[in-house]
Amino acid sequence: MKRKYFVAQHGLTLIELVIGMALILCLLSGIVGLFSGSLKVWVFGKQQSHINQTARIAMDSIVKEIRYAQQITLKNTSSLVVAKVNGDIRMLQLGEGLHSKTLYVIIDKTKSIPPGGISSSPITENLVTNLQFAQHGKGKAVLVTLEVTNESTGERKLLQTACYPLNLQ
Repeated sequence: MKRKYFVAQHGLTLIELVIGMALILCLLSGIVGLFSGSLKVWVFGKQQSHINQTARIAMDSIVKEIRYAQQITLKNTSSLVVAKVNGDIRMLQLGEGLHSKTLYVIIDKTKSIPPGGISSSPITENLVTNLQFAQHGKGKAVLVTLEVTNESTGERKLLQTACYPLNLQ
């Protein structure tokens, strides 16, 4: 009697196993490529969102200070002195040296112009590359230009607005 060795075969041959593993590796390499691409897009979007949010917060803070000012003095194109109704004097300006890209509000509680800078609080971190103020017209509108730069991509966002103080004397 002849025996049939191939009839009662159970399991996979070596060739089937190698082909299956090669197919799985091809699929996984495609998935890893998609994952790395989507991760780059996500990181870029997060950076963009951070830059936009920082610029918006800085501009909102500046506009709030100007809007509720009783007196506004333009020290130079990048520094503005704001006197509040309660007597506080605040100066909006960029920092100096290592902090030249940080927007500060310098608060002087001695109520004297120019401000003494008793306490200061940063509004933004190291992102603001340009800040300019200009007064326009008889309505004492203050034009504000704020530029924020992403250090890693070099992309710049420029915000401009005009603000009218409500409590001017």
